[in-house]
Amino acid sequence: MRILFINYVDISGGSAVVLQRLKKGLARYYGVEGHLLVKIRSGDAPDTEQLLIRPFPKLVEKAIDRVSRRAGLLYQYFPFTSQKILDSAADYRPDIIHLHTTQGGYFATPLLRRLSGIAPVVWTLHDMWSFSANASHTFGNMSWRSLRNDRQLTTIPPSIGINTGSWLLRQKKRIYRDSDLTIVTPSVWLKELAVQSPVFDHIPVHQIYNGVDTSVYRPLDKKAVKRKLGIPEDQPTIIFSSHYLTVDNPWKGGRDLVEILRKLDQLTGRTISFLALGDGRMDELDELANLHIRYTGYIRNEPDMVDCLNAADLLIYPTRADNLPNVLVESIACGTPAVTFDIGGNTEIIEHDYNGVVIPPFDLDAFAHSTLSLLEDPERRMAFSANGLVKVQQRFEERTMVDRYYLLFEQIKENHR
Repeated sequence: MRILFINYVDISGGSAVVLQRLKKGLARYYGVEGHLLVKIRSGDAPDTEQLLIRPFPKLVEKAIDRVSRRAGLLYQYFPFTSQKILDSAADYRPDIIHLHTTQGGYFATPLLRRLSGIAPVVWTLHDMWSFSANASHTFGNMSWRSLRNDRQLTTIPPSIGINTGSWLLRQKKRIYRDSDLTIVTPSVWLKELAVQSPVFDHIPVHQIYNGVDTSVYRPLDKKAVKRKLGIPEDQPTIIFSSHYLTVDNPWKGGRDLVEILRKLDQLTGRTISFLALGDGRMDELDELANLHIRYTGYIRNEPDMVDCLNAADLLIYPTRADNLPNVLVESIACGTPAVTFDIGGNTEIIEHDYNGVVIPPFDLDAFAHSTLSLLEDPERRMAFSANGLVKVQQRFEERTMVDRYYLLFEQIKENHR
């Protein structure tokens, strides 16, 4: 079997992590050949190809994207990348074309029709964009169910100027109807939304959980890892991870994180280590007297990520919008319980009072108090840790994810014949 993968980036970010795990797993267990097309290539894998190299086509398509978004014509026309994708697909002759994140000013939505004429398309959704007009997440707004786009959604990335949302949704419905398309969602939460969308009428929607390699993401000696990272063995340690550390991050709750840490600082009288994983820093945290902030930068190396998760006694994740965050799965696979909001697919990973604590959305006081309570209760954390390992074995094993995707690809390939 030959699969052509398409994503915005190759190695950084949630969708790239999932894609790489699946791609390598399919090759390891089933001998599947894979080739990856991306807008931005950061790694050096020989089977990964950046769509545009020369500066001129990049500048042209950047200008097209900027102008068309202001006009409300989101992702309609990218002449150079569209031709490159079509040529690569025709040359590679895949059995399946597997899409991941198509936002980012490189993938024209009408291209789906022509791609599915080359091979069946399977699209793994990592957010709501495919069935909203423009927004990656609609934060509870359900106007898309009526093929409408309320004005406030136009400012959510990827934003548009003129509100052409109804037209964009009707266009998506026509394109999907005319394409050989299968949808996969990593969470039950996202599947339940997707099947309500008129744009997916008569389009099959499957749910397959993202998985982790439990031979890599596993519990280690916590004291030894703390010594390795220069953290006092007896110092309570919490961790937060996001690609970018900023209060303006609309998805990961940057402002909420700062406020939670301020409340935590006021509640405790002892020093707590805070591991901040991600690019950048939050100057707002400098004023916190009882929190020792340790910035690590964005971590791409899995062993380093495993060390950080094992060094922590608790992961805090006050996200405002998410599908099935990898970091929550990775954390419980390392035996580290989590505190998070009841948002998206979070509760499919963290079960309240079983392997962590789930807080009603945006109750910052409850979040801070629950975090401190759990830090001060090692027996409860140990129970949560053991339960988290059971949850991973039951639901989030990488091999299970690979097996289910392979079976789906085989079924689609056979039906296509």
